[in-house]
Amino acid sequence: MKFLEYTPFDSINLFLDQLNLGDCTISGNLEAFSCKHTATDRRLSISLEHEILDYLGKSSDSDPSSPVEHLSSRSSRKTLIYLVLTLGHMYPDYDFR
Repeated sequence: MKFLEYTPFDSINLFLDQLNLGDCTISGNLEAFSCKHTATDRRLSISLEHEILDYLGKSSDSDPSSPVEHLSSRSSRKTLIYLVLTLGHMYPDYDFR
């Protein structure tokens, strides 16, 4: 994943910076990242995939409403891994594994 300079976000970021809603104030910004994995991202992605699959294999929870059950879908695992990778890039001082 790599940070991308995307100037159309500048006007949105100006709007989101200190947006006063009366009772509360929103302070935020948008940033763009590529979804193409770097070599480090690929290694971490594979490692996380194996950890999730190992956990699913060891899980004796057969409750279909369990949140863990949703990770049996490859697309759900991929979404979770993208989230972990993105958080890792945004907050490099933390380990989200």
